[in-house]
Amino acid sequence: MSADLDARTFEEAAAGRVGADIGHADMEALRASFDLIRASTRLVQHLERHVHRPAGWSMAGFRVMFCVWVAGELEPREIARLSGLSRAAVSSVLNTLERDGLVRRYRESADRRLVTVRLTAEGERGVRQAYAEQNEQERAFFDALSPTQLSDLTDTLRAMLEHRLPEPYDVPG
Repeated sequence: MSADLDARTFEEAAAGRVGADIGHADMEALRASFDLIRASTRLVQHLERHVHRPAGWSMAGFRVMFCVWVAGELEPREIARLSGLSRAAVSSVLNTLERDGLVRRYRESADRRLVTVRLTAEGERGVRQAYAEQNEQERAFFDALSPTQLSDLTDTLRAMLEHRLPEPYDVPG
C-alpha cells in the first residue's frame, strides 16, 4: 500500500479489510468512528499548535483552566469529570499550572485531603485571551458546515455523549 494514501482512500481500504476479515462488522460505525476521531484529532492538534502552546500550556492545561474559569472554583475530581481528563492527568496538569502561577489550590474544608482550585488573575487573563483566539479557530474549522449542519452536528454529538455504553462492553462473537 502506498505511503501517500489520502484519508478517504485509507478509510475505504480499512472498510474493505475489516469487511473481509470481520464479516459482522458495522461499516457505517467504522466510517463514523474513523472520521470522528480524525476530525477531533485534527481540531485538537490545530488548537494546541496555534493557540495553546504559544500561550505556554497544553490543550489539557487549557481544558482544566477553562473548566475552572466557567465554574469559578472546582475540586480536581469535578475538573476531571467536566474536562474528560483522568484524575491523574488533572493532578499532573494542576502541578504545572500552579508552578506557572496560573492556578492555586486551597484546602478549605475540614477534610484536609480535599482541595479547591481557582484561577489566579494571570490564569484568568490567559484563559480569556486564549479562548477568544480558540473561538476564531473553531469558527474557521466549522466554516465548512452550514448553520443547519453545525446545529445538527451539535445535536448529534450531544446525543452520543449522553448515551451510556454497556459495561462491560460485550463484543459480538
